[in-house]
Amino acid sequence: MRKLVVAAVAVVVLIAAWWAYALSGAAALASAASHGDVAAVARRVDIPALIRSLGAQIARAALEDNPQFAKLSAIERRFVGAAGAGAAEALLREALTPETLAALLGRGRIGLPGAAADWRAPALGEVFGDGPWRAVANSRFEGPLSFVVRLDGPDGGYDVHLHLDGTTWRLDGLDLPKAISAGLARAISERVGEGRGG
Repeated sequence: MRKLVVAAVAVVVLIAAWWAYALSGAAALASAASHGDVAAVARRVDIPALIRSLGAQIARAALEDNPQFAKLSAIERRFVGAAGAGAAEALLREALTPETLAALLGRGRIGLPGAAADWRAPALGEVFGDGPWRAVANSRFEGPLSFVVRLDGPDGGYDVHLHLDGTTWRLDGLDLPKAISAGLARAISERVGEGRGG
């Protein structure tokens, strides 16, 4: 019985230590962003993966927001979705730089084309402002090397996804509230339309 208790305590300690390690990685990213340390932010963000994550969400929002796409077959929807994601990713590559990511994560603002005035997101550091228990309550693992921090904003929840790359937890995805992804989809669609019209 004693061995079982010792083993259970050891497992709890290991889980707590792993959770603290992941939270310290998220806190380091939040600190770098809040201090405007662009180089440190760049080291802690997988920008191509983040762009793919956002592009897919924006394309999905565009499909859901446009009634004419509801008539398409599943294959046609996948094709249109892939094309939409490609267009979104092209504009996101232009807009998502280490500087703009530091602004988004540190101050809750980002200069996406056509949407900068409308998009206000909670700063990553907010989850650490009320002490460690709030940070623990707002975080979870999706696998041993995949960690998520939940941020509550006026438009809904944002899930910040981090993965362990070597010894560094790096941001590789950001789940947006539906209202935000739909707004970005409209802004990008307008921008693409202006480009074609010009």
